[in-house]
Amino acid sequence: MKKVIYIDIGELGWSLYLSAHMRWLKENTDDHIGIMTFVDRHCLYNGIVNAIYDVPDDFHKKFRRGTESRFGLKGTSPDNLKKYFTERIPSGYEIGGFFGRHFNIRSKAIFEPYAYSKELNGRKEILVFPRHRIMGRPSLRNLSSKFYAKTIVALCKKYPDYIVRTMGIPSGAYSINGIERTNYVNDVREGMDLQEIIDRCQVAIATVGSQSAPPKLALLQGVPTFMIGHQRARHVGPDNWMSTKNEFYDVVKKHYGSIDTRDCIGKIISFIEECHHA
Repeated sequence: MKKVIYIDIGELGWSLYLSAHMRWLKENTDDHIGIMTFVDRHCLYNGIVNAIYDVPDDFHKKFRRGTESRFGLKGTSPDNLKKYFTERIPSGYEIGGFFGRHFNIRSKAIFEPYAYSKELNGRKEILVFPRHRIMGRPSLRNLSSKFYAKTIVALCKKYPDYIVRTMGIPSGAYSINGIERTNYVNDVREGMDLQEIIDRCQVAIATVGSQSAPPKLALLQGVPTFMIGHQRARHVGPDNWMSTKNEFYDVVKKHYGSIDTRDCIGKIISFIEECHHA
């Protein structure tokens, strides 16, 4: 039996592909599969791989999070990443795949919803993922904090019986404060992890956000999702793995700031209304 370890340190959206590939390997090979990744991504591999390892302690000193690109890191060659991890993986393993942009696993992937860690009940919620990147090309896909604030207020007014909750971490999402609505919860904070988003999907009637990993994760969990972005065909088609109800609002690549706020919020409300009456 071969022991193969995969390294998940790239973009979060591509982690969803990688965990689906691990599920395919589990069902189609006899390999002993390991994964090395960040603590907050363990939930993507629980029950799928044979062993989960944290990235080495010195990873964060040698490399900077926020430079993720597909399965690797922008500015760091695949060869350098492979050399670093080859010297640090547990004994007996060989590294599977590689860290380039074209590690093609789409044809060998089994997508399924992730397991909940606990049962949630109570008021239904609308989840908002206020994506915000600080530097580089990913920042060109930022919508403004003002757009999200207006969206949140509109949702709170229209649906007073639902909680409107933002989710994310400060390094990747706006923390929207100053909204005085009793049904609004700002849950953007340090320590937020993917398992919390997965668990919260149990009580969500819908989610809203620009194209990024959290809305794709919500779709995978079966939650109707309104997504804003420039890659409609991909996100309503092959990347909507469970064929979940969704709506997509088109914006021009690199011109997210020019979005027609009133028109978009109107379409968000119409979409939520459909989910509300479903």
